[in-house]
Amino acid sequence: MPGTNEARGWHPRTLVVDNYDSYTYNLVALLTDAARAHYSSFGGREASIEETERRAQEHIIVIRNDEYSWETVRDSILPHVDNVVISPGPGTPARREDVGVGRDIIAHTQQDGHPVLGVCLGHQMIAHEYGAKVDQSEVPVHGQTSSIDVLDDSCLFRGIPSGFCAVRYHSLTVTHMSSSLRVLARAAGTVEHAGRMVASTDIMGIRHTTLPLWGVQFHPESVCSEHGARLLANFAQLTRMAVGRLHVLRIPPHVQSMSVQARDQRVWERSPTEPRFDLVARRVELHGAVDAGARVFAHVHSSDWAPVWLDGSDNSGMSVLASSAHAATVGYSVQSQQVRVVRATGPGTEDTLHVQTLSEPFWTWMQRTVDATRCVDSAGPAFRCGWIGHFAYEMKDDGSDDRESESAVDAQLTFVDRCVVVEPDCAWVLALVRRAVDAEHEWLDQACGFTSTAEAEAWVHGQTQRVREALDVDVPDPEPLHVQMRPLMDRATYLDAIRTAQQLIAQGESYEICLTNEFQGSIDPGQMSARQAYLRMRQNNPAPFGAFIWNSSNQSGILSCSPERFQRTRVDSETEIEMKPIKGTSRREPRPFSSNEYDEWRKEDERRKQELLSSVKERAENLMIVDLIRHDLNTISHSVRVERLMHIESFARVHQMVTTVRARSRAGVVECLAHCFPPGSMTGAPKTRTTQIISQLENRRRGVYSGVLGYFSVHGRSDWAVVIRTAVVADGRMSVGTGGALTILSEPKAEWAEVETKLHATMADSVSP
Repeated sequence: MPGTNEARGWHPRTLVVDNYDSYTYNLVALLTDAARAHYSSFGGREASIEETERRAQEHIIVIRNDEYSWETVRDSILPHVDNVVISPGPGTPARREDVGVGRDIIAHTQQDGHPVLGVCLGHQMIAHEYGAKVDQSEVPVHGQTSSIDVLDDSCLFRGIPSGFCAVRYHSLTVTHMSSSLRVLARAAGTVEHAGRMVASTDIMGIRHTTLPLWGVQFHPESVCSEHGARLLANFAQLTRMAVGRLHVLRIPPHVQSMSVQARDQRVWERSPTEPRFDLVARRVELHGAVDAGARVFAHVHSSDWAPVWLDGSDNSGMSVLASSAHAATVGYSVQSQQVRVVRATGPGTEDTLHVQTLSEPFWTWMQRTVDATRCVDSAGPAFRCGWIGHFAYEMKDDGSDDRESESAVDAQLTFVDRCVVVEPDCAWVLALVRRAVDAEHEWLDQACGFTSTAEAEAWVHGQTQRVREALDVDVPDPEPLHVQMRPLMDRATYLDAIRTAQQLIAQGESYEICLTNEFQGSIDPGQMSARQAYLRMRQNNPAPFGAFIWNSSNQSGILSCSPERFQRTRVDSETEIEMKPIKGTSRREPRPFSSNEYDEWRKEDERRKQELLSSVKERAENLMIVDLIRHDLNTISHSVRVERLMHIESFARVHQMVTTVRARSRAGVVECLAHCFPPGSMTGAPKTRTTQIISQLENRRRGVYSGVLGYFSVHGRSDWAVVIRTAVVADGRMSVGTGGALTILSEPKAEWAEVETKLHATMADSVSP
């Protein structure tokens, strides 16, 4: 390709227009990787990692399609960039509110010559603007991989072999071309549709005949797409050819400050803090005791009126046993934006320690609070005291203008300053000792930590004795719990909601919608019946992220047997993040006691696992959420990697398709959680538009269900689970949320069967009409 040597020495500066998609930052990551590679060797010398990262970030700015007027973008941003990438997104190119300033940028190319690459919706916008017809595809495709036939490899597809694989997420397609546009690529082969494999030859790539405009219908940024980096490198070279001499300076600071990234950094500014606590810890050998967590709960917390139990009931990890009695508990309401800190003094009684109406997101406030409750680093388990609690699904609206009108506690976290932690081979008895104070969090000193090491050591000594005693305690089997569970949406209504969701997917409003229902039943009020219900749940469905948390103030409880890790973090020089989304579920029959039946059961069990693993629909659901999680992590990380894609994990009642994603970031643990919340496996994608659709279809608060439950430890670790397979108990009423991901491939009756499977996995003794 022609171009001056001087032009080749500089990397294009790119404006990315985000159409409120959940994959945009995967595109940004590809662009950033290209800039890093370019500047890793600069001016004839090897650049440092810090210099490479800084230069890469100075070459990309991201704005949302409606946050600035066209005049502002034209006059204040475009003069300082070399090209534009317009992201995928929900909606249609014909609707102004779906495309925003992206339409103006495409039209303005005739005047200023800025090269533009449109992806998915961006591709359709270019086609629509220059006379092509965009309509609903006869074969909508979401999360499936297609072979792409390259028809013209002279520009955007230069060096990319025909027949490469790419992931598609689209219901609309370019059906008729105009004379000013040329087709560069088409889909080939077959995809699954309406239960059968059908041919798909949709247009996958276009260019304008005279203007520097290119579009691709597929998603080059997907983890399962090939040659995405090469395609963007070709676009960079096409920019050099179109522009001639590139700007050699970075994007000016005043323009960078207009970006989504810069505003986000201002929200999360943090100040260094000194450790507030010392840790007193004692290790206790378990001597092979079986289900030690349940034994400690039965013996040590038998009369606890406010127990807090994070329960690795499948013996694969860790259990935490503590109490919110006389501890500081933070509650927050999105609607009122009020933080209220209380200390429970008895069943139904409490003292108020602190009340504050926030002018910032609660997430930001909580990050500072977590920073203010750090401990001097010392040996111990993954949890060494800290904050335990939950963030309800409605925390998705915190800091936005779309807050729910109903007042409720949307986040609740208790500061655990003493506890027992049970690991597979040992237990730890832990207590914190105060060593520092600060004026902003003066209320912490009223309820957090022992005042002296001697007090802490005395408590640890006494609790160690009780733990040793507990190892010899027999835990009786809980009685069956028979609860008549009735759905808020009956079967017919739920099936109608599924069909409505699929119509919206066909119209391009979403790729995947996670629709849920709520089942309700009656239970004896009070903690004792809730305890028995949870013990029965964990017996039937042991899970790595179980929990029993009883709120003494309003006599309510969370009973969870969640199998799904949302996010785990570990802090050293940076924050290491792990996420394990679950999408894809198959019912599993209980293992038989009879050896004669075992071989047949094992064969059927393996058949169901393989059927799940090979399902086009289930793999598409999983891939959509994996790409969404990569996007969420790419907003805060410089290194996102998929460690294990789509493998099967088996639990007592279900098989699940799981993917493991890891990243490294400089963000704090609360910031990491906030950027990925709510769980994509409980929303679908694109997240913003899809959660709006969910609100219309479900017409209820999800509450704790679909949120996250877990901890922030005082030494920088955190671990949060998605709240599924969970019952919430209050005022003699038990509610269980359950649902599933809907795609264009979903079969409504099968989706209702999946709802019942998940209800059965949660409450094996329940009866649903």
